[in-house]
Amino acid sequence: MKSIEVLLLSQQDIISLNLDPQTVLGAVEQAMLEHSNGSYEMHPKIGVHPTGTDPDNFIHAMPAYLKQLGACGLKWVGGFAKNPKRDLPNITGIQVCNDVDTGVPLAIMDCAYLTGLRTAAVSAVIAQRCALPDSSVLALCGCGFQGGMHLRFLLHALRGIRTVRFYDVRPGAAAALAERARNEGVYSGECLVCTSAEECIRDADVISTCTNGDEQIIRKEWFKPGAFGVGIEGGCAYTSGALHQADKFIVDDVPLAEYFQKISIGRKNDRGEDNTEFPGGIPPVYSTIGDIVAGKKAPRHSREERIIAIPIGMAICDISLGHTVLERAKQQGVGHRFTLS
Repeated sequence: MKSIEVLLLSQQDIISLNLDPQTVLGAVEQAMLEHSNGSYEMHPKIGVHPTGTDPDNFIHAMPAYLKQLGACGLKWVGGFAKNPKRDLPNITGIQVCNDVDTGVPLAIMDCAYLTGLRTAAVSAVIAQRCALPDSSVLALCGCGFQGGMHLRFLLHALRGIRTVRFYDVRPGAAAALAERARNEGVYSGECLVCTSAEECIRDADVISTCTNGDEQIIRKEWFKPGAFGVGIEGGCAYTSGALHQADKFIVDDVPLAEYFQKISIGRKNDRGEDNTEFPGGIPPVYSTIGDIVAGKKAPRHSREERIIAIPIGMAICDISLGHTVLERAKQQGVGHRFTLS
């Protein structure tokens, strides 16, 4: 019987592949098209919740299969918000790629960096289609790892951005990201480090929230007509008033959104306040991201429409990106092989 060889890819291995934004966007768009066409298998995230010092800790299992791409696998990812206090990353985990014909594991790779790439790419894919073409002011709330990823991908997708406003509740984080963006050549336009959420968000053309969702910071009166907002899963940063005044509300997957709203009922923030996934309930969903990418739904119908997208995070995007990483790693001879049996 043949031995099964598996490719092991560390985070540094993946970083060394130098995946450019367009390659990552292409992998995500492939998954979105398959989602729209129904040529996939995926289920709402299941997981366990080792509470420890934080009731919001989670470890999720995210299996998926993409029929047209011929990609299959599982992401096993944990989110522990208090990890940085232990000098550990918030997001950790592994991703497995399987052969679609035999089921044999092909690769095991770090998924933390991939999750950052995927999440930012999904935001960029929908921002590219829904933000006004002449958008020039980007508000970036949350300047950690995800904030840095989103800055890179949104600037790639929105070439008209001339001003970026940075805000973070942690002293120094916003200034540090702004300085890093300049030093690394990510952005050479105007950088404004803000001292409040309002200063950052009010009247911005594009709003990106990469926060942990402990506080609904975006007020109705700050969200101007024509603005586009995108936020990461984990607790919506919009107040109920701001969320439900949107003319269009977009998600990546409706069952995922409904599932996360259901399990968030009764969740409280650090001050004991209600902290559901979607304050005031899920607004009427205009479209999935996939249907907009596929051209089945128009991204916007007027310059005055306020549009909000809240992607929950689909496993098919992770598996598509993992497939791209595996193919690139094989081409470049990156990683270490070990015998499974």
